Amino acid sequence: MKFDLLAIGDSSIDEFMKVDDASVVCDIDHKNCKICFDYADKIPVESYNATLAGNAPNVVTACKLLGLESTIYTQLGNDSNGERFITEFKKLGIDTTYCIKNSGKPTNVHSIIVFKGERTIFSYHEHFEYKVIDWSTPLWIYYSSLPENFESFQANLVEYLKKNENVLLAFNPGTYHLKAGIEKIKNILELTDVLFVNLEEAQKILSKNENDLEKLHKELQRLGPKLTVITDGENGSSASSGNEVVYAKIYDDGKKLIDKTGAGDAFASAFLSALFYNSRETGISSNHICELVVDDKKSLKEALNWGAINSCGVTRYIGSTAGLKTKKEIEEIVIKGNEFTIFNL
Repeated sequence: MKFDLLAIGDSSIDEFMKVDDASVVCDIDHKNCKICFDYADKIPVESYNATLAGNAPNVVTACKLLGLESTIYTQLGNDSNGERFITEFKKLGIDTTYCIKNSGKPTNVHSIIVFKGERTIFSYHEHFEYKVIDWSTPLWIYYSSLPENFESFQANLVEYLKKNENVLLAFNPGTYHLKAGIEKIKNILELTDVLFVNLEEAQKILSKNENDLEKLHKELQRLGPKLTVITDGENGSSASSGNEVVYAKIYDDGKKLIDKTGAGDAFASAFLSALFYNSRETGISSNHICELVVDDKKSLKEALNWGAINSCGVTRYIGSTAGLKTKKEIEEIVIKGNEFTIFNL
């Protein structure tokens, strides 16, 4: 079967605990904030929910809802949580051929404290071993969070991409990618078609405390990515294919913010889906999708708009996939219009 998207990355069960009985203490400049609870006390939990999560599962779920034929390569534990992933993916129509269960190991778990819409995450990760396997060649590979020992797999992925030049790569660096530093991810950045990062991640990759979006996009593209996308919370998002930076505001549906978990994944999924549909409608071949947006700023602005709408949807619910939009739902909102600003480099 020919897949539009293969998502690669770790999976986890997210256990959400929404609390009201806490406080936040910050430095005088309102940075380096810490959440505080009474020591050795029993803290009441207002609500509890356990959901499927992980960057790759979030993205494959969102892209499937948006109409892309999607599959995922992920390592799971041989436990009830691992079986839950496979069962839920199948219900959504997501191919599970590359969901690998590991005997004697548990599935990853995140315990998440939600307070005033922000998250504090306690993370348990197994060190699963990832390998390049005999995938059915997809149009896109979405590469994201992996365990600390990601380098061997990544080197093999680089070789795979060099042999399969028509496969497009979207890269969203995970925690261990960022901790490892630029030298450890340089090889994959050189082959990246679309790089997704938030502002803090962009600064970390470049080792620069820079807030100028034009400079950040330029510096990131010097590392290899053809198209760079930077999200910045309430300040919106921006993207550049080399000549201009296109900026989009956030989308606000007027509903209450509940939880930001999965907002970045929802954004990236919708952005990629917009590029996918734009290329299909215009007849652009797969290996020219990124070149398309260099000459057609409308398609890039629309992709940012799709991302903003989808990310807004998931922030209205607990969990990383509740609130995701379908293609029809996004298109109906897009028709109503949204403002964009283009900054010339």
